[in-house]
Amino acid sequence: MKLQLKQALLFTAVLLAGCSSKEPLVLPPVQNSIDPDVVWSKSIGSGVEHYESQLTPIIVKDTVYAASREGLVAAFDLNSGKRKWQFDLRKPAGSSFWQGISDVWSGDNARISGGISFGYDKLYFGTENGDVVALSADGELVWRVMVKGEVLASPAVGEGLVVVATGAGTLIALHPDSGEQRWEFENEQPALTLRGVSEPVIEAGGVIYGSGSGHLGVLIADRGYQAWEEPIAVPSGSTDLSRLVDVDAKPVVQGGTVYSIAYNGSLIAQELRTGRQIWKRDYASFRNFAIADSILYVVDSEGRIYALDTASGTERWSQFGLNKHYLTGPAVYKDYLVIGDNKGNLHWVNRATGDFVARQSMDGSGFYTEAVSNGAYVLVQSRNGELVLLQTP
Repeated sequence: MKLQLKQALLFTAVLLAGCSSKEPLVLPPVQNSIDPDVVWSKSIGSGVEHYESQLTPIIVKDTVYAASREGLVAAFDLNSGKRKWQFDLRKPAGSSFWQGISDVWSGDNARISGGISFGYDKLYFGTENGDVVALSADGELVWRVMVKGEVLASPAVGEGLVVVATGAGTLIALHPDSGEQRWEFENEQPALTLRGVSEPVIEAGGVIYGSGSGHLGVLIADRGYQAWEEPIAVPSGSTDLSRLVDVDAKPVVQGGTVYSIAYNGSLIAQELRTGRQIWKRDYASFRNFAIADSILYVVDSEGRIYALDTASGTERWSQFGLNKHYLTGPAVYKDYLVIGDNKGNLHWVNRATGDFVARQSMDGSGFYTEAVSNGAYVLVQSRNGELVLLQTP
């Protein structure tokens, strides 16, 4: 518990250090050249409230799935926003209606974190209490198991597995139909880390993971054996903050290459099969990044936005207008990047030039996680649990 408290305080200190200034931060002026339409707006519980959480919704075919930290999971019709069903993790199976009401009013909190994943016709998510949960696509509990450690990132689903990463650095593979444990891999963590975990990725028979010690590695999915692990950042400096090298951003795989980035570290491209370094550049971040049309889009630890060529790492453009603002990672939607901030603004950036094309003031509670898109729509979830679906012509 003391370690968790230290991690939370340390993360707060990092954010304050990155966002503090003698002068109030002022957003750059933007002349809106596009007018994104709000298709619908709904709410899901209390969101994540004041907790620094990576709770992210998903779009699967014609349905939006979202969750709140206190324990609600809901499905909404993509086109209309109509709620299809709602599941409350705080209600034990078979409990009475009045028992469920009592649990809610007692302040009971399931502490859902990380986000929802979909696969094998089921939804999967984890909690800070160490629960991993599977729901059917129509909102029925399929299984619920406990693992050792907080589950702070979305599970990875594929190769007949559900793989979760815990705050202690452990990767645990479960059977998607029963929750039975298939294997466990323990990865050594440094004494102090940012309180975040890289979401694992399952690709080409491997489980790709980032670590709090600044490494990227691959496990053989079938058995959990390590194929390779390489450092992408090396601790340096005289203070604990300067020596943080967490790989908290989700690795991205494209065309046999895996891309990853570390806090106080580097952005690196490696051969997925061997770990061989292809290129390495001096960018640092703890936010997820995006790839589209052979361009990699990064929001760094300071709030600066970059576009880089995936083949060489060559910088195409940079945008410093939101430097020192606390931003989400970028989401690619049509010809734009959509980026939120912690004041509730959505910033729309031209993907080709890096110029701002629009700004929308949304929920004043702010955004902690990046938007998601299915190509036709873009979806955001605010800190207070407001879900907003947007579309441009």
